[in-house]
Formats: sequence, structure tokens, C-alpha cells
Amino acid sequence: MKDLIKEKFGIHIRDLSQHLSYQSFQTPNSIFLIVPVSHFNQTELTEFYGMSQYLQEQRDPYVSTFLFTKDGDMTFEENGISYVLLQAAPRFTNRSYPFGAELAEFHQKGRGYPYEVKETSRIGQWKELWGKRLDQLEQFWMQKSQSPQLQPFEKQFIESFPYYLGLTENAIQYLADTELDDQPQAADSGTICQQRLTCETWKHEPLIKIPVEWVFDHAARDLAEYTRSLFRENKNVNDIASFLQQYEQVTPLSSFSKRLLYSRLLFPLHYFDTVEGYYISSESEHHFYESRLDYLLSQSAAYERFLKGFQELAGMRAGGYVSMPSVNWLKRTP
Repeated sequence: MKDLIKEKFGIHIRDLSQHLSYQSFQTPNSIFLIVPVSHFNQTELTEFYGMSQYLQEQRDPYVSTFLFTKDGDMTFEENGISYVLLQAAPRFTNRSYPFGAELAEFHQKGRGYPYEVKETSRIGQWKELWGKRLDQLEQFWMQKSQSPQLQPFEKQFIESFPYYLGLTENAIQYLADTELDDQPQAADSGTICQQRLTCETWKHEPLIKIPVEWVFDHAARDLAEYTRSLFRENKNVNDIASFLQQYEQVTPLSSFSKRLLYSRLLFPLHYFDTVEGYYISSESEHHFYESRLDYLLSQSAAYERFLKGFQELAGMRAGGYVSMPSVNWLKRTP
């Protein structure tokens, strides 16, 4: 890899290290990430490049930019795998800005993105994507139900799936009702979001925002996934309320935004990730997913209480005068 970087970019590397899940190296003025991109097509990479250039122009200090090879190529190959080289400034300063406000500012910049986004856009696609994922897992569940020999993980999957199927159908219906009953406002237009924003995503110093981890979507995607992550990390409703309050001080949320956010919290993404992850992982990684499913199932009642409480959270009165529609069966949650 060192020789390849020297050949393609003319950069001499002393040592390779690790930043997050990527190989990296430093020069006095920059940090570079070597990012595998074989799973993206050329259009997706071009869209990531456009978004990163735009945010650079908007003076986001943490966005990394694509470095092209001496031949003018965006990607290079090693052992049949395509990579890009990303460059970022080494800002080691601790950020004092509240995270909710920082995210709102990022979304505000992203809403101004002037070019069409096709391949990396998820705007208006949640229902279809969730339904597709549910159908695939249901078919798999039916196959496994007929299987005479099952691993402990598979037994738990077979027993738990009907519950999560119901929760997913609730999420899809809540989203469908939102799109029928409510009107998007100006702040509901698409923006640049993380594929999956968690408590860890922007926590690391130096902070580097990585374009290939983005999608173009409604801001509720980031709000919901960060809220889900906060719940899983510490279950402190005050932290969640504080995060949303910080965000709304910069960008007030419409009733459409809040209902979209809630529909995404209803969708049990953590369950799908765990089951799908188990079946595509190697045997050595199975223990991780087994522990994760055990924990997730043990927390199902707590998550129900969280979903119920989230509706009652301060500030969840959409627009100050329209209450969030409730989910009837959650009312019965003790």
C-alpha cells in the first residue's frame, strides 16, 4: 500500500496507522484515509465527491476531500479492491459547540446543495426500503422455521421475529399516515446525512467527516438514529430531550419532521442489523451477534417504554398546537 500511494499520488509514507476502521497516515499538514469503495458505483462516488466539494465551499472544517491520482483518477486498486484517498486537516481541538446545534448547522448547509442526487438519495424511500427488508427477513424466517436443527441464535430469531414484524408494520403505517396527513415545510427538504449517525460517529478527535458514509435524506434520519443510539448507550431521556432542544434552537422541527423521526424510531433497525449481521458474518463473529441479540431482546420492554415516553417528551407537541398521533398498543405499555 505504501508503494502504491507513492506511485499513484507521489506521497511518501513512513507509517500506516488506523483511524476508525480505515488505514491512515499523516503529513505535517494533513491526515489521509485509505477508504475501500468497491461496493459503490461510479455515480455514487461522483455524488459523494460533489457533496464533499460543496461542504468545503461552505467552510465545514471537518469534511475530508477526495485526492485524485497523478493520472486524474478518483480510485486506485490493490488486490482487486478499489480505494479512494481522502484528505483532511488535523484539527485536534475539542469542540465546545453543543452536538444538537452542530448537527443542525450541518443540515442547514446540506439543504443548500444545488445539484441533483440520484444514487445516494433516500428521500421518500423509507417505506419501500423497510418493506423490502421485512419481506426478505420474513421469507428467511419461514425457511428457518421449517429447519429441524437450529443454533441457539436461530431459535431466538424464530421466537422473536413475529414481535418485530408487528413493530415494523407499525412503523410503515405511521410513516404512510404522516405522508398522507401532514405537509412538509421548507426545512423538510433533503440534506446531507450520515448513513448511520451514532454517539460515536462525530465523537473522535480529530473529527473527520467521511463523504462515503453519507446519504442524501431527510434530517429526521440523523435525529432518529442519534436518538436511538443515545437510548442504547445510557437510556437517559434528559440527554435525548437536551439533544433535540439544542437542534431546535438552530432549526425548529415541523410536525412532519417529528412524525418522520418517530416513525423511524418505531422501525426496529437494531433488530434487523443484528439478525442480518449474524447471517453474513463469519463463524468467529457469531458470538458478537449472539450477545447483541440477547441484550436487545432483554431490552425490548425498556424500548417500548422509551417509545411511549418519547411521544410525551417536552417539545414533541408538533408546531406547538398539533399533538403527535399516538400508537394505540403502546398506551398499554406499563
